[in-house]
Amino acid sequence: MTMKVLISAMAALVMVLAFSPMAFASSSLPFGGSGAGTFSMTATTVTLTGTGNFEHMGLTTISATATMTGVASCGGFTATEQDVYTAANGDAINLAISDVICSTSSPGVFQVTGSFTVAGGSGRFADASGSGTIQGTATFVTATSGTFSESTTGTISY
Repeated sequence: MTMKVLISAMAALVMVLAFSPMAFASSSLPFGGSGAGTFSMTATTVTLTGTGNFEHMGLTTISATATMTGVASCGGFTATEQDVYTAANGDAINLAISDVICSTSSPGVFQVTGSFTVAGGSGRFADASGSGTIQGTATFVTATSGTFSESTTGTISY
């Protein structure tokens, strides 16, 4: 009798798994938005803070650290960046970014292009993954500080 119950339970589980794979799959959703803020720079490190509005998060605070890693083909710089986007409820998304920073025709203004990978986070984003691109502008106000704006386009699964 116990063996019949076990076999019946296993058969039911196999049927559920076979006929509803979407219930167990993580779907990729659009992830985008924009933000702006300020930055300060030391020899090779840039610290950024700001706010934005991003899909799945709403009003978001941005905290980031970028490290200059080399010279870009445009004559500017390459950098690696670690961003944390935090929603109003405290859930956060971690982004690992590779940036290329090129000067523009305007003095002190740089064009930033990058690709990002979602590297988890906290709350509902603890196991998040995804990728996309970032486009932005950095404008120096002093020799070591300024403002930035960015727009993000990509996908996220969580």
